[in-house]
Amino acid sequence: MSRWRPTPAEERWLEVASGLGAALPRDPLAARTGGWRGTGLLARLALFVLGFVAAALLFGILGFGNRINLLVAGLIAVLVAEWLTVRKRLHGSGIEEGLCVAGFLLIGAWITTLIGPEADVIGATPQTLVLIVAAGAAGWRRLNPLVTTCAGLVFVHWIGSTTAAYALDEVIGHGATTVAFGCALAALALALGAREFRRPSHDRMLDWLVATLPVTAYAQHAAWSFNAGGFADVGVPSGRLATSLLLLALGTALLLAGLRRRRHAPLLGFMGCVACLAVEFRFATALATETWLVFCGLAALVAGVALDRYLRQPRNGLTSVALTGRDDPLDLLQTAGAALLAERTARELSPPEPAFTPGGGRFGGGGASGSY
Repeated sequence: MSRWRPTPAEERWLEVASGLGAALPRDPLAARTGGWRGTGLLARLALFVLGFVAAALLFGILGFGNRINLLVAGLIAVLVAEWLTVRKRLHGSGIEEGLCVAGFLLIGAWITTLIGPEADVIGATPQTLVLIVAAGAAGWRRLNPLVTTCAGLVFVHWIGSTTAAYALDEVIGHGATTVAFGCALAALALALGAREFRRPSHDRMLDWLVATLPVTAYAQHAAWSFNAGGFADVGVPSGRLATSLLLLALGTALLLAGLRRRRHAPLLGFMGCVACLAVEFRFATALATETWLVFCGLAALVAGVALDRYLRQPRNGLTSVALTGRDDPLDLLQTAGAALLAERTARELSPPEPAFTPGGGRFGGGGASGSY
């Protein structure tokens, strides 16, 4: 049993409890989860905001004028979050997560005050990088995939704002460096997702990155192209080609991984890559917007119909046929359980008495019997 966070086995049981709800008995479940408690999604979000606001108000009470108050408020918020974790056995309840994230950010903000204005990291401000690292550390401490994903997305955007990225963009096209880095990070998360982690939160962190990084990495490139005021005449042709090839390669890998692993996150990332490819096709051609929308809609319709017909027969455990008309797996389990119980009951019953008893009848005397 761990005092600072649930063990992998306890976290898995917490996932089971959140999925089944009141269907499981409380006492055996409490013994398996180690006494850790959580809340629902809406309550978790509300308590997260409450904890974050409480840490901000604490800093306001201490005073905005002194920079050391950032460190003091951050340490108090982190210590309160740890106390709630250790004493109240809270995990994923929201209040301790909000306090921890706010505390880490306050400590990171205090560290930024120690960095001189002339300092830079590959041509970008290190203050933003410090805050990103603080948010990522807080998300990792609390096993929160939302915080770690937000930190990863902001980190990709920060990479695109460096002077090194600007220098590469001048050669291969504006925003192409961000797309390349985001696709590489998504591919790394996809490769790590092939491993079987003991904690469900680690799998969820990687899944969120896989599903969101392709679109987020491409957003900066698409925003620059749109703000430039042109489509086919904007950007370097080699950059267009490199971006399209990256998205195509990543989308193919995500599709194959999603079908092989039967996971939603790679398939969501694949759909994001397809949407980005459609936008890139719009920027690379002189088609009217209405023609582009009609073409994309028809392509999506044809692909959906073809995929639906292809999956009418189950392939690798996937099918497009509704499962409501078939035998439910739970019904099969109930049938198997009933058969096992019936067999066990039949074995426990005593064998029936024979109809004929040698040496005399059972009543009436003289060998008489009441049965034929």
